Amino acid sequence: MIKKKREKSHKLMTHEAGMRRVPKNHPKYPILEQEYGKLSYGHKGEEALDYFLTFLPNDNYLILNSLRLEDPKGRYFQIDSLLLAPTHCIILDSKFMSGKLEFDESANQLLRHLPGSADVEKLGDPISQISRQRHQLSLWLEKNGFPPMPIASLIVLTHNNAALIKTTPSITRKVTFHTNLPNRLKEIDENIPKRNILLSNKDLYKSVICVKCSYTPMLRGRGVWGCLRCSAYSKDAHIEAIRDYKLLIGETISNKELRSYLKLPSASITSKYLVSMGLKFEGSFKNRRYFL
Repeated sequence: MIKKKREKSHKLMTHEAGMRRVPKNHPKYPILEQEYGKLSYGHKGEEALDYFLTFLPNDNYLILNSLRLEDPKGRYFQIDSLLLAPTHCIILDSKFMSGKLEFDESANQLLRHLPGSADVEKLGDPISQISRQRHQLSLWLEKNGFPPMPIASLIVLTHNNAALIKTTPSITRKVTFHTNLPNRLKEIDENIPKRNILLSNKDLYKSVICVKCSYTPMLRGRGVWGCLRCSAYSKDAHIEAIRDYKLLIGETISNKELRSYLKLPSASITSKYLVSMGLKFEGSFKNRRYFL
């Protein structure tokens, strides 16, 4: 389920504006054009991930695209796609490069062998980069009060004309092609210990989050949920909130727990929402639990 759609980075949009506004005969235009090409290629690589993410092996994944976060030391880092499950999360870093690619772990760099030539283009080190992202994300999670959880990562080659050479078992664990992404995600999912990340109702934002601008809380009035920030309204915004509860807390809920979670004013109103969803339940009235 996509919770944050993919967006162009601020840097890419800045260079797009420059390409529109800077005259082609300007001495800095070639530098601008070269950097724009790199950024544009990178964005194409990220977009190439999206189709294959529709084949996720686990329906419980929340997909957050184009994340830009700040770690506790004030260092910003960007993640192409973050997959969040109740038991773990996975960082995906796309690389839109053609040609023969060699990951040299001893020299900590990526080499691109140019076609029809003995020349080699020396690029950065995606493996070290994604390792830093895992470290920074773990710091961010700790700073924001989340319990420790496994963080996996994959470098995804998204160009159809990319080929890996001189591979090792270590490299194939860290790098995959976008066409094989669903299989690799399934492997990771199966090998992660199936334990909950130990969140409780008190750890979460209460009430309904605005479906348009993500502001919380939406307020309930006359059978609809309204947003104080953007004035959006919805009759069923609570459904998304309950899905989040199922993913993060558990698959059953009581009237009292839902009333607290959605900040509803009474048990009778809460009961109406539960009944309207047609949920199965067990237990007597006071001890009744509903299956989400």
